[in-house]
Amino acid sequence: MSKVSVEKCPDYEMGNMYRALKKTFDNLGGVEKYIRPGMRVALKPNLVMKKRPAEAATTHPSVVQALSSIIKEQGAKAIIVESPGGLYTKNALKGVYSACGIEEAALKSGAELNYDTAEAEVKNPEGVILKNLILIKPLMDADLIINLPKLKTHGQMVYTGAVKNMFGAVAGARKAEYHFRISEYKRFADALIDIFLGAKPALNIMDAVTGMEGNGPTAGNARNIGLVIAGEDAFSLDFAALNIIGADPFAVPLIAQAAQRGLCPKSLGEIDIVGEQISTVRISDFDIPQIESLRDIQFFNNKLFKGIMSYIKPRPVFNYALCVGCAECARNCPARIITMKNSKPRLDLSKCIRCFCCQELCPAKAVEIKRSPLLKFLIKK
Repeated sequence: MSKVSVEKCPDYEMGNMYRALKKTFDNLGGVEKYIRPGMRVALKPNLVMKKRPAEAATTHPSVVQALSSIIKEQGAKAIIVESPGGLYTKNALKGVYSACGIEEAALKSGAELNYDTAEAEVKNPEGVILKNLILIKPLMDADLIINLPKLKTHGQMVYTGAVKNMFGAVAGARKAEYHFRISEYKRFADALIDIFLGAKPALNIMDAVTGMEGNGPTAGNARNIGLVIAGEDAFSLDFAALNIIGADPFAVPLIAQAAQRGLCPKSLGEIDIVGEQISTVRISDFDIPQIESLRDIQFFNNKLFKGIMSYIKPRPVFNYALCVGCAECARNCPARIITMKNSKPRLDLSKCIRCFCCQELCPAKAVEIKRSPLLKFLIKK
């Protein structure tokens, strides 16, 4: 039975975070179980884009700083490794580290910031779709990987947590390639699972002190949850986290596919919850996007239905009042179907693959995911 630790942490004050992480390690068998003197420990936070910590889109720097300090106390070295959305270059990494507060956290804790953009080939026999991977080399060269996800909603995949965070083990441009090649929900969920299995983090510690609800993973609203959730089994951790925010885990494509592959528990009773019990910390009104059952209806054997699907499926819509004309959406569109006209984006909806990278990487929160009333009607039938 997998063990998942749930510990309260009221805020990001360093003393509170340090104590919560120490309790987390105690719940899971002690810090010495994972970290030994001389180890190089890669910390993989969620740094999807340049966002201030208060925006709740990225792993908070206090998590990184407190954990790096604990690693240093064990005589080991913490290396912060991430590939954000967009370009994977030294300058891009520097900008993200600085904006997200990670540069300062590293300076205070003695952690190392990775600027090596080399990649490594990884054999992945457990993969269903991706049996050969190319992942960022500094992550794979570490003695131990600790995955540091942020609890957030997600426009395409409903929820992003521990398993999906390892998509950041793929260098920026290759992420776009996967989005374009594997755009159907079930197959993309399987690809995310494959990447996680190839990266093999030893431990997953989720920043759920402040999460994101609504229009996630970057344009939603910050929501206080007050927890640090952790475990060796990321699938069990995600299952527990989804129960905490009142979501049906099997409405999340990634969890549904993982369960089919025998990687995920089918009920909370299959998880050993230590620390706080889920019934005492559950949130009843967390704003969770719906997948709209598209994975079940989008390939109906009906030619007319197929013909109108591109117009009734959830779609990105640009709010020109908020748009600043930066063209990040066009640069990061895997399908290359966004063009700029008079400094505003234009989308060829008939070719849109619904990856919602434009929404995820828009710095101005100017992209919304709209759902058709007709689609809602069809789902209710």
